[in-house]
Amino acid sequence: MKLFNDFEVVRFPEENIIFVTNCGYIYYIYESKYKWWTKYKNAGNDSITVENYQDISREELIDIMGGKFPEKETDFMRLCPPNNLCIRDMLDLLKEDFPDYMSVWEIYQSVHKFLRNSDICYKSYLAVNDLLKNCQSSYRKFDDVQFEIKQLCLKTLGRDIFKREIRIVDGHDSSSYFWIMPVRVIDLTDTDGIDNVAEMRSCEISIEENDVAQYLTPFLNKYFDGTIEANRRRVDDYWKEEDGSEHYRYKEGFEWYSTYNFYTFEAVRKMLDDIKDTILALSLGQDNEYTEELKKKRGFATYKLLYARDLNQEQIDEYNANRPTEDDTEINLIVDFYYRFIYRMEYMLKVSEEKGYDLISFMGP
Repeated sequence: MKLFNDFEVVRFPEENIIFVTNCGYIYYIYESKYKWWTKYKNAGNDSITVENYQDISREELIDIMGGKFPEKETDFMRLCPPNNLCIRDMLDLLKEDFPDYMSVWEIYQSVHKFLRNSDICYKSYLAVNDLLKNCQSSYRKFDDVQFEIKQLCLKTLGRDIFKREIRIVDGHDSSSYFWIMPVRVIDLTDTDGIDNVAEMRSCEISIEENDVAQYLTPFLNKYFDGTIEANRRRVDDYWKEEDGSEHYRYKEGFEWYSTYNFYTFEAVRKMLDDIKDTILALSLGQDNEYTEELKKKRGFATYKLLYARDLNQEQIDEYNANRPTEDDTEINLIVDFYYRFIYRMEYMLKVSEEKGYDLISFMGP
C-alpha cells in the first residue's frame, strides 16, 4: 500500500512481518507475533523489491497503528521504543511536539548538542521531552527554557559542554575533522593503502580541520619528515607498461586530504615540547618562533569566496576584499586547547608504544 511521499507498507507472510519502506529501503518493522513496532537497525541501507511482497488493507494498517492512519514518518517513530531512534528522529519528534521552542535556533542547537554528547541518548531525549512539556504548560520564556536545558545537560553529563573551547573529539568524527591515531606500517609497497597500515582506533582523537590549520600546522609543518620510509612510500599513482615494467609516483610533503602523514614518536615528543614553550610564551605575552604564525588567519575564512548562495556579486567582491588575515581567538582558549591536546597525545604515545605501534598519523578529511 502506498502511503505519503515515497513510503509504502507491505507484508512478509513467511515471517508474519510488516515492512514500512521509503523508496524501497526498509525503515520500520511490525512483528505481528509480538505486536510491536521497531525501527529497522539498518534503516535506509537495505532495500527490497516492494512489488514482490503482499499488500495489506487500510483497515489492518489502522489497527496495528493503534487506530490512526499514518500521514507522516513521525507517526511510525512514535510507536517505536525510544532507544530504537536516532538523534535525527528524536529532533523531528521534538520539533513536531514543541514547535514554538524548537523553532528557536539556540534552543534547537542546545538540544542537539545535548543528545549528541549523551552516553544513553534516549534517556536524555525523554528528559528533554519532559522538560519542554513542563515549560510549555507553564508558558516559560525562551531564555528560561534555554537555561533549564543547559542545567539538565550539566546534571546528566556531569560537565559543561556549552563552554567555549577549541574542540577535541575522543574517537572518530567522520565530518570535516583530522583523525589522529597511532599506526604501524605492515606493508611498505604502498603506505597510503588502508590495508597496509594497522590503526589503533582505541586511542584516536579528531580535531576540526580549521582548528588544525590555525593552531597545529606550524608545528606539523616543522616536524613533518618526508625522508622517513613511511612518508616516502605513499603511492599517488601507479601504472604498468606493455613490457611489464611497473612505475610509481609518490606523494610528497604534508597532504591535507585523506592521506596518512606519519610522525615518529621522537618527532611528536619534540612537537609537544615546542607547544609547551608556546603555552608559556602566550601566557606571558612573549614571542617565540610560533607566536607570529599563530596570529595569521588560516582555514576556510581565508579562502577566496567564488560562489555563495543568496549573495550578489557586489557582496562576494566585498567579502574577498575584506577576508580576515589575523586570528582574534582569545589566548586563554588557545592555551586551554594546547593543554588538552598535550594530555591526549602523551597518553597516546604511552599506550601505543606499549602495544607495539611506532608512528602517529595525522590524516585530513
